[in-house]
Amino acid sequence: DLVPPDASVLPAVAGAMVETIEIAFAGTMLGFAGALPLALAANDTVSGRPVAGAVRMFLALVRTIPALLWAILFVVAVGLGARAGVLGLAMYSMGYMGKLFADAFDDIDPEVVEAIRGVGVGRLQLARFAILPEAANAVLAQTLFVFEYNVRASSILGFVGAGGIGVYLLGYVQSLQYDRLMMAIL
Repeated sequence: DLVPPDASVLPAVAGAMVETIEIAFAGTMLGFAGALPLALAANDTVSGRPVAGAVRMFLALVRTIPALLWAILFVVAVGLGARAGVLGLAMYSMGYMGKLFADAFDDIDPEVVEAIRGVGVGRLQLARFAILPEAANAVLAQTLFVFEYNVRASSILGFVGAGGIGVYLLGYVQSLQYDRLMMAIL
């Protein structure tokens, strides 16, 4: 029943695929906006050991909840549609990127930190002029990786009503329209 694929659904499915990528991009960017300051706060050098430990625990808690479950929570909170998908991906991405960024900040050369600290800068200036520039490549690489993950994850968020191509995939499976399902998958 999968072959031949039903090309009549291509315009609708293509639009849903664009929405899926938009959900992934928006979720990644919102997650990045939350993760960067949290990752800095999770760094002992910037915020001190007690605050850094608490922030790392918060990031671990957020990260343990899968994106699909976050999407379900946001479907309940804000209703069906892409907004719930974006918020679900943003929460998961924030926890995941926050941990990755914090690890990248911890791995920078301590001599750079000491050199900047030696001129008498405060913690925020230390973050601005030493930590962020030294970890910029890792932050960019991890953000692109999370975006790739979010494109895959957003493909199934429609199964819980969070928009994108998953809405079509679920509908075609439930209505046994396998030729249309094959076109959506392709």
